[in-house]
Amino acid sequence: MPFLTYGKEMILMRIRLANGLVAAVAALSGLAASPASAWTGSYVSSNTGYAHVRGDATMNSAILGTAPNGRMVDMMCWKDGQWAQGNYWTNRWFYSTVQSNGTNNWIGYVHASLVANQKTVPRC
Repeated sequence: MPFLTYGKEMILMRIRLANGLVAAVAALSGLAASPASAWTGSYVSSNTGYAHVRGDATMNSAILGTAPNGRMVDMMCWKDGQWAQGNYWTNRWFYSTVQSNGTNNWIGYVHASLVANQKTVPRC
């Protein structure tokens, strides 16, 4: 039987190799399972408690979704559209990906006054 012919050194080497593989798998699993860090980017912050995500930079365009305060907003670019009153008057809108309540996020325009912690983005 081959396993009986292994010397002490060979057995120790196999144990070290097995321990190393276990440690590597544990480390990789830890990276994959680690919780996401707190979002520090832009987010919905409205006096009414929510922001509509719209198909275009106007109040008359279709509402694609309604995001409550605190939802993440990934601003991609800005566009000057219809003047509107949100938290303040402005005609600036951000084309953004907005965190939804479900599995799919909304992609559309959000009135600039409803986005807190704004970052610099290019014109659309």
